[in-house]
Amino acid sequence: MTPVVLALFLAIATFVHGQAPGDGSDLCTEDSIQGFPNPFFEIRPVYSASERPLMDSRDYLRLLQESGDAYVPWQSLDRDNNNTNMVVTEWTQTGTATCQGTVTACGFSVGAQENWLITQHINTVLPGGGGERLRKVTVQFEGTLNGCDISRQCRQSFELYKWETSAIDRNGATNTNNYVRVGRVSPSVTSGVTSFVDSHNIELGTTGGFYLGVVDLSTCVTLTRILVLYYVCPEETSELISRPEAIESQSLEGSPSVEGECVENSSTESGD
Repeated sequence: MTPVVLALFLAIATFVHGQAPGDGSDLCTEDSIQGFPNPFFEIRPVYSASERPLMDSRDYLRLLQESGDAYVPWQSLDRDNNNTNMVVTEWTQTGTATCQGTVTACGFSVGAQENWLITQHINTVLPGGGGERLRKVTVQFEGTLNGCDISRQCRQSFELYKWETSAIDRNGATNTNNYVRVGRVSPSVTSGVTSFVDSHNIELGTTGGFYLGVVDLSTCVTLTRILVLYYVCPEETSELISRPEAIESQSLEGSPSVEGECVENSSTESGD
Protein backbone atom coordinates (compact mmCIF):
# COMPACT_ATOMS: atom_id res chain seq x y z
CA MET A 1 0.00 0.00 0.00
CA THR A 2 1.51 3.35 -1.04
CA PRO A 3 1.88 6.17 1.50
CA VAL A 4 -0.84 8.19 -0.26
CA VAL A 5 -3.31 5.30 -0.23
CA LEU A 6 -2.43 4.50 3.39
CA ALA A 7 -3.04 8.11 4.43
CA LEU A 8 -6.38 8.10 2.64
CA PHE A 9 -7.33 4.83 4.31
CA LEU A 10 -6.52 6.21 7.75
CA ALA A 11 -8.45 9.40 7.05
CA ILE A 12 -11.52 7.39 6.08
CA ALA A 13 -11.10 4.96 8.97
CA THR A 14 -11.05 7.87 11.40
CA PHE A 15 -14.73 8.43 10.66
CA VAL A 16 -15.77 4.81 11.19
CA HIS A 17 -18.47 4.56 13.85
CA GLY A 18 -18.62 1.30 15.75
CA GLN A 19 -21.19 -0.76 17.54
CA ALA A 20 -20.81 -2.75 20.73
CA PRO A 21 -20.63 -5.58 21.52
CA GLY A 22 -18.05 -6.95 19.13
CA ASP A 23 -16.00 -3.84 18.31
CA GLY A 24 -13.22 -4.37 20.85
CA SER A 25 -9.56 -4.79 19.99
CA ASP A 26 -8.30 -8.35 19.59
CA LEU A 27 -5.33 -7.35 21.72
CA CYS A 28 -7.72 -6.78 24.62
CA THR A 29 -10.25 -9.56 24.04
CA GLU A 30 -8.47 -12.58 22.49
CA ASP A 31 -6.34 -15.08 24.41
CA SER A 32 -3.95 -15.46 21.47
CA ILE A 33 -2.84 -13.32 18.52
CA GLN A 34 -1.73 -15.13 15.35
CA GLY A 35 -1.09 -18.27 17.37
CA PHE A 36 0.95 -16.60 20.11
CA PRO A 37 -0.26 -16.13 23.72
CA ASN A 38 -1.62 -12.65 24.32
CA PRO A 39 -0.12 -11.20 27.55
CA PHE A 40 -2.81 -8.52 27.77
CA PHE A 41 -5.53 -11.16 27.98
CA GLU A 42 -4.30 -11.97 31.49
CA ILE A 43 -5.52 -8.58 32.75
CA ARG A 44 -8.93 -8.95 31.11
CA PRO A 45 -11.79 -8.65 33.63
CA VAL A 46 -13.49 -11.86 34.71
CA TYR A 47 -17.28 -11.81 34.54
CA SER A 48 -19.53 -13.82 36.81
CA ALA A 49 -21.79 -16.57 35.45
CA SER A 50 -24.76 -14.19 35.57
CA GLU A 51 -23.12 -11.23 33.79
CA ARG A 52 -23.38 -10.62 30.04
CA PRO A 53 -21.30 -7.58 28.98
CA LEU A 54 -22.47 -5.36 26.12
CA MET A 55 -19.72 -2.73 26.30
CA ASP A 56 -16.62 -2.70 28.48
CA SER A 57 -14.05 0.10 28.31
CA ARG A 58 -11.35 -2.51 29.02
CA ASP A 59 -11.91 -3.94 25.51
CA TYR A 60 -10.21 -1.06 23.67
CA LEU A 61 -6.67 0.11 23.05
CA ARG A 62 -7.81 3.74 23.20
CA LEU A 63 -11.08 5.35 24.17
CA LEU A 64 -10.86 8.87 22.70
CA GLN A 65 -9.50 10.09 19.38
CA GLU A 66 -5.92 11.11 18.79
CA SER A 67 -4.14 11.73 15.51
CA GLY A 68 -3.56 8.47 13.66
CA ASP A 69 -6.15 6.41 15.51
CA ALA A 70 -8.02 4.19 13.06
CA TYR A 71 -10.91 3.54 15.45
CA VAL A 72 -11.85 4.65 18.92
CA PRO A 73 -15.23 3.94 20.49
CA TRP A 74 -16.08 7.21 22.24
CA GLN A 75 -16.31 10.92 21.51
CA SER A 76 -15.76 14.00 23.66
CA LEU A 77 -17.99 17.01 23.11
CA ASP A 78 -17.32 20.42 24.71
CA ARG A 79 -20.72 22.14 24.83
CA ASP A 80 -19.63 25.09 26.99
CA ASN A 81 -16.73 26.01 24.66
CA ASN A 82 -14.50 27.29 27.44
CA ASN A 83 -11.33 25.31 26.81
CA THR A 84 -8.33 27.58 27.33
CA ASN A 85 -4.66 27.45 26.43
CA MET A 86 -3.93 26.50 30.03
CA VAL A 87 -6.86 24.21 30.86
CA VAL A 88 -8.54 21.56 28.68
CA THR A 89 -11.97 21.26 30.22
CA GLU A 90 -13.56 18.54 28.07
CA TRP A 91 -13.24 14.79 28.63
CA THR A 92 -9.72 13.64 27.78
CA GLN A 93 -7.93 10.31 27.92
CA THR A 94 -5.49 10.44 30.82
CA GLY A 95 -4.59 6.78 31.27
CA THR A 96 -2.95 5.08 28.30
CA ALA A 97 -2.09 1.62 29.66
CA THR A 98 -3.00 -0.99 27.05
CA CYS A 99 -6.61 -2.11 27.50
CA GLN A 100 -6.89 0.00 30.67
CA GLY A 101 -7.60 3.49 29.36
CA THR A 102 -9.08 6.14 31.66
CA VAL A 103 -10.87 9.41 30.93
CA THR A 104 -10.96 12.59 33.00
CA ALA A 105 -12.98 15.79 33.21
CA CYS A 106 -11.78 18.46 35.65
CA GLY A 107 -12.32 21.95 34.27
CA PHE A 108 -14.47 23.50 36.97
CA SER A 109 -11.80 26.09 37.81
CA VAL A 110 -12.45 28.07 34.61
CA GLY A 111 -16.22 28.25 34.98
CA ALA A 112 -19.43 26.30 34.53
CA GLN A 113 -19.01 23.13 32.47
CA GLU A 114 -21.07 21.00 30.11
CA ASN A 115 -18.85 18.28 28.72
CA TRP A 116 -20.29 15.19 27.05
CA LEU A 117 -18.68 11.77 26.81
CA ILE A 118 -20.58 9.80 24.17
CA THR A 119 -20.15 6.07 23.67
CA GLN A 120 -20.44 4.11 20.48
CA HIS A 121 -23.82 2.60 19.57
CA ILE A 122 -24.68 -0.27 21.92
CA ASN A 123 -26.76 -3.04 20.36
CA THR A 124 -29.41 -4.45 22.71
CA VAL A 125 -30.90 -7.09 20.40
CA LEU A 126 -30.22 -10.44 22.03
CA PRO A 127 -28.18 -13.01 20.09
CA GLY A 128 -29.91 -16.07 18.71
CA GLY A 129 -31.89 -14.66 15.83
CA GLY A 130 -35.18 -14.26 17.66
CA GLY A 131 -35.06 -10.47 17.64
CA GLU A 132 -35.72 -10.15 21.37
CA ARG A 133 -34.64 -6.78 22.75
CA LEU A 134 -33.34 -5.97 26.20
CA ARG A 135 -35.63 -3.69 28.18
CA LYS A 136 -33.14 -2.96 30.94
CA VAL A 137 -29.35 -2.67 31.19
CA THR A 138 -26.99 -1.85 34.03
CA VAL A 139 -24.17 0.68 33.73
CA GLN A 140 -21.28 0.28 36.16
CA PHE A 141 -18.74 3.03 36.78
CA GLU A 142 -15.38 2.76 38.48
CA GLY A 143 -13.22 5.79 39.10
CA THR A 144 -12.07 8.54 41.41
CA LEU A 145 -13.86 11.74 42.36
CA ASN A 146 -12.33 14.84 43.86
CA GLY A 147 -14.28 16.10 46.86
CA CYS A 148 -13.56 19.65 45.65
CA ASP A 149 -13.67 21.15 49.14
CA ILE A 150 -11.52 24.03 47.88
CA SER A 151 -14.20 25.44 45.60
CA ARG A 152 -17.96 25.77 45.66
CA GLN A 153 -17.93 25.69 41.87
CA CYS A 154 -17.09 22.00 41.86
CA ARG A 155 -19.90 19.45 41.95
CA GLN A 156 -19.65 15.89 43.25
CA SER A 157 -21.82 14.13 40.69
CA PHE A 158 -22.27 13.65 36.96
CA GLU A 159 -25.30 13.05 34.77
CA LEU A 160 -26.37 10.11 32.61
CA TYR A 161 -28.25 10.43 29.32
CA LYS A 162 -29.40 8.01 26.65
CA TRP A 163 -30.46 8.24 23.03
CA GLU A 164 -32.38 5.19 21.88
CA THR A 165 -31.96 4.38 18.21
CA SER A 166 -31.79 1.14 16.27
CA ALA A 167 -29.00 2.24 13.95
CA ILE A 168 -25.51 3.68 14.08
CA ASP A 169 -25.57 7.46 13.63
CA ARG A 170 -23.02 8.32 10.93
CA ASN A 171 -22.69 11.84 12.33
CA GLY A 172 -21.31 10.48 15.58
CA ALA A 173 -24.42 10.86 17.73
CA THR A 174 -23.32 14.34 18.83
CA ASN A 175 -26.72 16.05 18.60
CA THR A 176 -27.41 16.28 22.32
CA ASN A 177 -31.04 17.29 21.66
CA ASN A 178 -31.69 13.60 20.91
CA TYR A 179 -30.77 12.54 24.44
CA VAL A 180 -32.94 12.20 27.53
CA ARG A 181 -31.67 12.27 31.09
CA VAL A 182 -31.84 8.93 32.90
CA GLY A 183 -30.11 9.63 36.18
CA ARG A 184 -27.27 11.05 38.21
CA VAL A 185 -24.21 9.31 39.62
CA SER A 186 -23.44 10.72 43.06
CA PRO A 187 -20.65 8.78 44.79
CA SER A 188 -20.32 9.21 48.54
CA VAL A 189 -17.35 11.57 48.77
CA THR A 190 -16.60 13.94 51.63
CA SER A 191 -13.20 15.44 50.83
CA GLY A 192 -10.05 14.72 48.90
CA VAL A 193 -9.85 12.16 46.10
CA THR A 194 -11.96 9.07 46.71
CA SER A 195 -12.32 5.87 44.69
CA PHE A 196 -15.84 4.74 43.91
CA VAL A 197 -17.87 2.03 42.21
CA ASP A 198 -21.42 2.91 41.21
CA SER A 199 -24.17 1.09 39.28
CA HIS A 200 -27.22 2.51 37.56
CA ASN A 201 -30.10 0.67 35.87
CA ILE A 202 -31.44 2.12 32.63
CA GLU A 203 -34.84 1.21 31.21
CA LEU A 204 -35.05 0.83 27.43
CA GLY A 205 -37.78 0.74 24.83
CA THR A 206 -37.94 -1.64 21.89
CA THR A 207 -35.60 0.14 19.45
CA GLY A 208 -32.82 -2.39 19.98
CA GLY A 209 -29.96 -0.02 20.70
CA PHE A 210 -28.81 3.20 22.33
CA TYR A 211 -26.00 5.67 22.84
CA LEU A 212 -24.89 6.49 26.39
CA GLY A 213 -23.96 10.04 27.32
CA VAL A 214 -21.96 10.85 30.47
CA VAL A 215 -22.16 14.58 31.19
CA ASP A 216 -19.75 16.55 33.35
CA LEU A 217 -21.37 19.66 34.82
CA SER A 218 -18.38 21.11 36.70
CA THR A 219 -17.00 18.14 38.57
CA CYS A 220 -13.53 16.63 38.81
CA VAL A 221 -13.77 12.94 37.98
CA THR A 222 -11.65 10.20 36.45
CA LEU A 223 -13.42 7.14 35.10
CA THR A 224 -11.22 4.05 35.07
CA ARG A 225 -13.93 1.77 33.72
CA ILE A 226 -17.41 1.92 32.21
CA LEU A 227 -19.24 -1.38 31.82
CA VAL A 228 -22.68 -1.83 30.25
CA LEU A 229 -24.18 -5.26 30.88
CA TYR A 230 -27.29 -7.28 31.58
CA TYR A 231 -27.87 -10.21 33.89
CA VAL A 232 -29.08 -13.75 33.35
CA CYS A 233 -30.14 -16.59 35.58
CA PRO A 234 -27.55 -19.22 34.58
CA GLU A 235 -28.54 -22.68 33.42
CA GLU A 236 -29.08 -24.81 36.49
CA THR A 237 -30.01 -28.31 37.51
CA SER A 238 -31.22 -28.67 41.07
CA GLU A 239 -32.65 -31.85 42.51
CA LEU A 240 -34.81 -33.23 39.65
CA ILE A 241 -35.47 -30.00 37.74
CA SER A 242 -33.40 -28.54 34.90
CA ARG A 243 -33.74 -24.80 34.28
CA PRO A 244 -32.39 -23.19 31.09
CA GLU A 245 -30.53 -19.89 31.06
CA ALA A 246 -32.97 -16.98 31.22
CA ILE A 247 -32.72 -13.20 31.11
CA GLU A 248 -33.08 -11.58 34.51
CA SER A 249 -36.30 -9.67 35.11
CA GLN A 250 -36.46 -6.78 32.66
CA SER A 251 -38.37 -4.51 35.00
CA LEU A 252 -36.55 -2.38 37.53
CA GLU A 253 -38.42 -4.26 40.25
CA GLY A 254 -39.33 -7.89 40.70
CA SER A 255 -37.70 -11.25 40.14
CA PRO A 256 -37.80 -13.44 37.04
CA SER A 257 -39.94 -16.56 36.74
CA VAL A 258 -38.10 -19.36 34.97
CA GLU A 259 -39.82 -22.51 33.77
CA GLY A 260 -37.91 -25.76 34.16
CA GLU A 261 -38.32 -29.35 33.06
CA CYS A 262 -37.83 -32.68 34.72
CA VAL A 263 -34.43 -34.25 34.24
CA GLU A 264 -34.12 -37.62 32.52
CA ASN A 265 -35.79 -40.56 34.33
CA SER A 266 -37.84 -38.27 36.59
CA SER A 267 -41.53 -37.43 36.65
CA THR A 268 -43.90 -34.68 37.78
CA GLU A 269 -46.14 -37.32 39.36
CA SER A 270 -45.84 -37.80 43.09
CA GLY A 271 -45.37 -41.26 44.50
CA ASP A 272 -47.77 -42.99 46.89
